[in-house]
Amino acid sequence: MRKIYGKITAWILAAGLAVGLLSGCQKREVNKIQESTASIGVNGQGPISGHEPENSGALGRYGETQMELPEEIKEQSLCQFIRGTGGDLELFTMNRDSSGTVTKVFHYRYQNGAWEKEENWQGEQILKDRSLDLSLVTYGMDKGCYIGGTDQEYQFHLFKLKEDGTATELLEEVFKPKDGSSYGLIPPKVEVLENGNLLIYGYWDLSLYDPSGVLLYTFAKDFSGSTSEARGFCEGEELVTVQEDQLVRYNLKNGKVLEAIAWEEIKGSRETVILFGDGNGGIYAANETGLSHINKGGTLWEILMDGSLNHMGMRSLFLQQFLQGDQGDFYGAFTSEGGSGIQIFHYAYDQDLSSVPPSGLTVYSLTDNSTVRQAASQFQSEHPDIRVEVRTATEKDGTVTEEMIQGLNTELLSGKGADVLILDGLPVDSYIEKGILMDLSSLVGEMETSEEMLNNLLEGFRQEDGAIYQVPARIEIPVLLGEDKAIAAYSSLGTMAGYKGERPLVPIEIYENLLRMTARLQYEELFINGKGLADRDTLIRYLETVRVVGEASNSKNSFTEEEGKTYWVSNHVLPSGIRDSAIQYDAGHCDSGIASFGCFMDLCIPVEVRNHSDKTRMVSVGKIYLPLTLTGINRSTANEDMAKEFVRCLLSFEVQKEELYDGFPVNKKALETITEREKESWSVGSSAGDGSYEIHADWPDLETRREVASMIEALTIPAVVDETMMNMIVEGSRDYYDNKENVEAAADKILRKLSIYLAE
Repeated sequence: MRKIYGKITAWILAAGLAVGLLSGCQKREVNKIQESTASIGVNGQGPISGHEPENSGALGRYGETQMELPEEIKEQSLCQFIRGTGGDLELFTMNRDSSGTVTKVFHYRYQNGAWEKEENWQGEQILKDRSLDLSLVTYGMDKGCYIGGTDQEYQFHLFKLKEDGTATELLEEVFKPKDGSSYGLIPPKVEVLENGNLLIYGYWDLSLYDPSGVLLYTFAKDFSGSTSEARGFCEGEELVTVQEDQLVRYNLKNGKVLEAIAWEEIKGSRETVILFGDGNGGIYAANETGLSHINKGGTLWEILMDGSLNHMGMRSLFLQQFLQGDQGDFYGAFTSEGGSGIQIFHYAYDQDLSSVPPSGLTVYSLTDNSTVRQAASQFQSEHPDIRVEVRTATEKDGTVTEEMIQGLNTELLSGKGADVLILDGLPVDSYIEKGILMDLSSLVGEMETSEEMLNNLLEGFRQEDGAIYQVPARIEIPVLLGEDKAIAAYSSLGTMAGYKGERPLVPIEIYENLLRMTARLQYEELFINGKGLADRDTLIRYLETVRVVGEASNSKNSFTEEEGKTYWVSNHVLPSGIRDSAIQYDAGHCDSGIASFGCFMDLCIPVEVRNHSDKTRMVSVGKIYLPLTLTGINRSTANEDMAKEFVRCLLSFEVQKEELYDGFPVNKKALETITEREKESWSVGSSAGDGSYEIHADWPDLETRREVASMIEALTIPAVVDETMMNMIVEGSRDYYDNKENVEAAADKILRKLSIYLAE
């Protein structure tokens, strides 16, 4: 199955998941945020135990100052932030109607320390005359102004503006739809060289044309599926872009590769990066990591700005453009969701600023986490004298190994390690037993008393003695889709195994995901009502139930590529095991669908499926929810007050109200805010590769969003499954599900490993 999430407007083909704007953990305006020139933490490095920043006495770093914008710009969307032919900063913005159509274009020029609006900009009349939505403005190396936009048929047109108010259309044939396609190329970027040649950025490559439309060269680059993103730039006779996950420099005259440049240590987790030249063949790269530079022919990147210390590292902001100033300074333009919420920051070097904040706080997680990154940037802006360093154990693919966890355990047991721990995937019960985690009950109690939190989501972590060692910053809610009989089958392991219907209860799936899913859906029976999976009878009943349910749908331990295409299944393992199966249910492959909602976008297709039949219900799985971004404090921290303040920031309204698509908030006001927030022109589509099934859905209406919010407010049971234990069960049951041994042998094999693990 192919699922596409996208905001369907006239300027996006395959929209990325944009996110909202953050205002601060405390209600005060921050105009200047200090920057660091120290080295950043790099993914792949293990946990760290030090708290004091290096070179704390050194001076000199970039400061960040927010530029004041005209009040009216708050309601506008960004089109382009560029430097004009005279060197002035220029800003092109737009108003859109509810359908996403551009209704008005604005042009601002920064002069004498203020933004001035240019009335009757020449390009607007050209757009009106041709009924085009503006999507591109650029100045060429030939000093000409070029604009581009899409017509009502979603076809792109490129024009060069003339001094007499007219315009010449360029490369008309290049942008026409190819045979069998309803629309042609909508370039995310166009560069015009001094000789008038045009470099057109495509999704899979870049093409160089002469002004008459003759193709001169095609340059390979990595795929970009959005009309708003382009990674590359031209300088002189050279082109720099991203290809095979490294920077590549091409010769524009002969199309040959001049050099390839590694950038693993500075590219960050998000794909968005702004590349531009330094005028001497060197390269600047601006992204969430910060601003980095490498000289032509060099092999080492210099980190000029640390993105974790300014707005560049905020996951709620989307970096749209980064420009070099005239005095060794820089400018960055950011937007929030949908291209609105424009903010522009000025970065200037200040030799009197401390190169590194005098105090430090470390936050450690196994994998990258958007909410943690957001909170770290916000905490940093509220406490410029404290450097928050977020460390992750894994590379970009997120693979967690047993060695990583063992290394962390050794460090924590020795009284070292990070101040704040993100506990997802870690052996929390063992940490609690060994006294590694700090009791947060007083902190949680304060927040509960203030009534700012969804207390029902926190109380489930209180121990029998009243202590609380971990709190979730986000949650997902598992839901069931189906008619009454199928939904009733999820009452217990026995009713799941005993289900008899026209179709299988669940769709075809790999057994590992079925094991993981059942552990969550039947969490009460497996972990609360009994002795847990260390009990032999419970373990056998669990393994047998998964087999019965799986055999009914022809599940396996793994599938071939051809089987995957035929049966709409993959071998991809999900942490919770819950793959959204609403479409399989809708297509008649099974009697129930299961989904896990982490944001309102996840509701689109399940709600549309429910609407297809009056008999289909959508209900939560009892009182169960899946806690995410579980946070604890290392009891050995030397920064207790600072660590607690970070947890407060992580759970604050200002951080929680941002839709980062990594779970629903646990902050009550934040949940209310995102529930009431509308998303116009939003559409979701999913289809089978063979064309046998297709579904489209819009943003869920307010009534439905409130329905799900009410579900969240009633949840009380956090389903926290030990990942190490889960892996032992998966590995120990493979032969059973491959019919190579009986269930008793599988259970005994698993129990031998579990007994050793639980005794450690």
